[in-house]
Amino acid sequence: MKSLIIGFLCLLLSGCCKGHTITLKEFVALIPEWEVPPNSPPTIIGDNGDAYGLYQIHEIMVMDYNRITGDNAVHSDVFDPEFSKRLAYAVLLHYTKQIQAQGITPTVDHLLFIWNGGGGAWRRVNHPLPDQKQTNLNRYKARAWPILLRSVSNKPKAL
Repeated sequence: MKSLIIGFLCLLLSGCCKGHTITLKEFVALIPEWEVPPNSPPTIIGDNGDAYGLYQIHEIMVMDYNRITGDNAVHSDVFDPEFSKRLAYAVLLHYTKQIQAQGITPTVDHLLFIWNGGGGAWRRVNHPLPDQKQTNLNRYKARAWPILLRSVSNKPKAL
């Protein structure tokens, strides 16, 4: 089981940067870089009042986190960046396990789609749909990828 979790934590960046990897922990730490403008306060609110904090978390994501962990968090808890980081990690780890259980190796694109589109959005990575949600997911991915690429390019290549 431990090796299974380690496998989830070392996601290969979809073949774009051979030998470069990013861990789930590193991915989660980068989320605020594409979610909010630099130097934003932890109390930032976006998406017409629905997204809170540096991770821009909606209430439905908090409800998903509570279901996954058995916690009793409320939406305003995500104004705490450390709590948001724990929430993001728990939710994304949960869904990477589901992806792996389907015989699919989780990628950064899966994580981006989950974070922006909800727990089932990972399916749209390999099976895109011709709708507005897919357009939004692709725009979100395009916004995040330069930050992710910059991050991995500053890391040494894996052997």
